[in-house]
Amino acid sequence: MTSSFRSAVPMAETCAPPESAGTRRDFGRDYVIEPKNKFFAAMCSITDFELRPANTVTFLSEVDLTEIERLRASGGEGGRLRPSYTAFVVRAVALALREFPYANRRVSRSLFHRPRVQKFHRIDAAVLAERSVPGAPMVAFVDMLRDADQLSLGQITEQLHAMATADVSTNKQLRDFTNIITRMPIRLAALVLRMPALFPRLWVNYRGGSFVITSPAKYGVDIVATTWPWSLGISFGIVKPRPLVRHGKVVACPTFTLTLNFDHRLMTGAPAAHFFTRIVEHLERPGEATRSET
Repeated sequence: MTSSFRSAVPMAETCAPPESAGTRRDFGRDYVIEPKNKFFAAMCSITDFELRPANTVTFLSEVDLTEIERLRASGGEGGRLRPSYTAFVVRAVALALREFPYANRRVSRSLFHRPRVQKFHRIDAAVLAERSVPGAPMVAFVDMLRDADQLSLGQITEQLHAMATADVSTNKQLRDFTNIITRMPIRLAALVLRMPALFPRLWVNYRGGSFVITSPAKYGVDIVATTWPWSLGISFGIVKPRPLVRHGKVVACPTFTLTLNFDHRLMTGAPAAHFFTRIVEHLERPGEATRSET
């Protein structure tokens, strides 16, 4: 029995096709483990610690931007910046939060007690923008528009432009974020970057309030659906003509897809739907908010 088993082994080896030069694998050329990257470690420390996909629900809606396009076409004269789509979204969300304060909250974790609800008295918008860092395509920078519901469309546009063109010499938030990552040891930097999720005051100082806004629309993305550390994540895709039904006829209208990702521990489907619908209404009828500013 033993001899027959031993004789079968070389036979199996002879049946296998010989490894040719074309099939030989050089695993050193297949992949490489990159060197340690502080920005990658920082992003992991935030997302791994804060993201809770099981606690969120996502709504999507196609938004008619006909009125927004009309306002954009008439704006920007006299050296003023033309209102951006992000400015309109920030304004719409801020106004909806003013009407539905139950949405202006987050679940605050703590080292000392069980999670509790943090209710915000102000409406601060966190805006997420990518930063080009060599060897670190995962870097995103968060800055805030304080009291966004009190800002006019023009003021929001100007502040967004300042954020987009800022660098470490002109923006303290970006400078602090960069210094933590580049000057501290990786483990210590990761620990520091987690602190806002655990302390309500640090969250307000460095993350803003209940919602974040982001859009990769300028890169051609149609729909964005993901989970955020904030209890409300607002995203929108590229603006382009799409078919809509008006008065029983199909017409081409400028639209984008608006996405709301929300923490269903804070509000269930019906309250979230009322809040989301109001955002859409503010976007499709932006003139009402604009007239109230004048």
